Amino acid sequence: MTEQQQQPTADTHDMTWVLNRLAGSKGVEHAVLFTSDGLVLAHSEGLHRDVADRTAASSSSLFSLGRGVGEFAPTPDDTIPRKIIIDLPGACVLVFAAGHNSVLAVSVGAEMTDAEVAVASAETIKAIKGLAPALSARARARTS
Repeated sequence: MTEQQQQPTADTHDMTWVLNRLAGSKGVEHAVLFTSDGLVLAHSEGLHRDVADRTAASSSSLFSLGRGVGEFAPTPDDTIPRKIIIDLPGACVLVFAAGHNSVLAVSVGAEMTDAEVAVASAETIKAIKGLAPALSARARARTS
């Protein structure tokens, strides 16, 4: 690729179609793609933007906590969690590292031990593996 041609990323291209496809998987209610610092890049149709914003903010905090807890496990420094599971009564939220500087949260309307959660997890991992460069986000410039 030349300097003029850059790899498409989630902050330069609309990735809603990917999230809508995930939301069409059995048991999946919604999906949100966001930067590692909590800025929404895209969300599935039917999810209110305010909910997507709050989900991104709280999920990015969870990912940050996951990094901090990483030293508790025998992992190298600066290890990024691959997945965080939030187990709720009758539902769960799966939060995945999606690409460079990006995170993907998927809500599933099923108990953690139900087959729908395994299907949602597998579908999400498949999407991430196939589209990781495009699901990435460029680092944002810092403002003073």
